[in-house]
Amino acid sequence: MARRWPSPCSTTIWLLILLQLAWLGWLLAFPVALDSDDALNFAHGVTRFSVLEFSPHFPGYPAFIWLARLINLAVGDPARAVQWASLLGSSLLAPLAALLAVRLWQRPSLLAPVWLLVLALPLTPTLALSGLSDVPALATWLGALLALQQRRIALAGLLLGLMLALRPSYFVLALLPLWLGLAQKETRIRFVLPIAQVGLISLLFVWQADGWAYFSEGRRFTDGHFTLWGNTAAAHGARLLSWASTFNDQLTPLWPLLMGTLLVLPLWQRSKGQAVTLSPLWTLYWLVLLLWTLFGQNPDNPRHLAPITLLGIVLLAGWLPRRGEWVVAVAGLLLLGVTFTLPRPPAMVQAARLAETACPALVTQWGIRLLRETTALPVTDGWYKGDAALALSQGACRLSRRPITASEMPTAVRQHWFAPRFAAEPGLWLAIPSLQTTHGGK
Repeated sequence: MARRWPSPCSTTIWLLILLQLAWLGWLLAFPVALDSDDALNFAHGVTRFSVLEFSPHFPGYPAFIWLARLINLAVGDPARAVQWASLLGSSLLAPLAALLAVRLWQRPSLLAPVWLLVLALPLTPTLALSGLSDVPALATWLGALLALQQRRIALAGLLLGLMLALRPSYFVLALLPLWLGLAQKETRIRFVLPIAQVGLISLLFVWQADGWAYFSEGRRFTDGHFTLWGNTAAAHGARLLSWASTFNDQLTPLWPLLMGTLLVLPLWQRSKGQAVTLSPLWTLYWLVLLLWTLFGQNPDNPRHLAPITLLGIVLLAGWLPRRGEWVVAVAGLLLLGVTFTLPRPPAMVQAARLAETACPALVTQWGIRLLRETTALPVTDGWYKGDAALALSQGACRLSRRPITASEMPTAVRQHWFAPRFAAEPGLWLAIPSLQTTHGGK
C-alpha cells in the first residue's frame, strides 16, 4: 500500500481557493480581445474548422476547438469562447502543480508555496488571456502526472490523450507519463486504451474537414516552422542568445543557478539522505523539455517556457528546507501583488486604435491577419522587404516589437510605446511619420 501522509490544513486550502477565485475574477474583468494571429485562428475554428484555411493552423488542436465550441454555446462569441477556454485551463494550473508537488515529495506544507508561486508567475495571467491552447494542455499534463502518482491509470491515460488532442505539439511532454504508464504491465491496456480512443476521435475530426490534404499541410507547416518563419535555434543558432534574454526577463538573472540546482538535484538528494527521493528520470525529463524548448521553440514567445517552469517549480519544491516553506509562500504572495494591474486591452489592440486614427497604412510582422480583419487599414507584411519599403515610402506607419531605428524609416518619425499588461506579454512600438503625428509620443 502507498504510504499515507497528513492532509494540508483545511483553513489553508480554503484560503487558497478563495484567492484563486479572486484571481480568476480579476482576469475576467479584462476586456475580451484577441492579440495574435494564432488566437484569431482559433476563434475562426470555433465557427468553421479547417487546417487548410488556418482555422486554426496545423495541427488543428481538436480538443481545444471542442472545448471552445462548448463554451461558445453559452456565450455566443468565438473570441470570448477561446479566451474563456484559456482562462479555464489557467485556473487549474496552480492547484494541480501544488498537489503534484505535495504528492511527489509527500510534504503537505508545500501546497501553499507552490500554489502561490505558480499564480505569481507573469506567464500565468499571460497564458490565461491568450486565447491559445497552452494552458488547457498544461492542466491536463499536470493532471496526468498527478493521476499516475495516485495510480489512477485509466484517468491518467484519458488526460494524456486529451493533452495531445489539446496541443499535439506537446508530444515531448508525453514522454515521462507514457514511460510511467507503460511500466505498469498489469494496467497497461487501461492506460493505452483512452489515449488511442481520443487519438482516433481527433484523427476523424481533422479528416472530415480536410482529408488527405491535412497531412500535406502538416509537412509544409512543420518544414516552415523549423526552416523559415519559426525563429527556432534549430534553423538559426543565434536564437540561443535570444533565449538567454528571455530567461533573464521571465526568471530573473538567477536562472542559471536555478537550472544548475535542478540538474544536480538527484545528487543532492542522495547526499542529504532524504526520506523521499525522486527517480533521476524526472531530472532527465526536465532536461529533455529544456532542450526541446531551446531548439524547437521561438524565444520571442515566453509562453513556451511554461512547461519547464512549472515542472521546475515542482521539482525544486522538494529542495526547500521545511522552515523556509512559509517564507517562500509569503514571497509568492508579495510577487502576486506585484503582478496585479488594472484591466485594460492588450498592447496590440491599443496600437491598432491609434494606428487607425493616425496612419494611412501599416507595415508589421506581428498580428498581420488580426490587423487586416479588425482594422480598416491596408496592412503590409514586413517579411516582404520590397512591399514593406514601398508602403513605408508612401507614408505607412511601422509596428514592431522592437524599437524602430531611423534607418528602417524613410522619413523622421515619432515612436509610441504600448506597454504590455504583464511581463510575459510583448510590448509594441508604433512609428508614425512626423507629418502624420497627431498624438503625443514617448
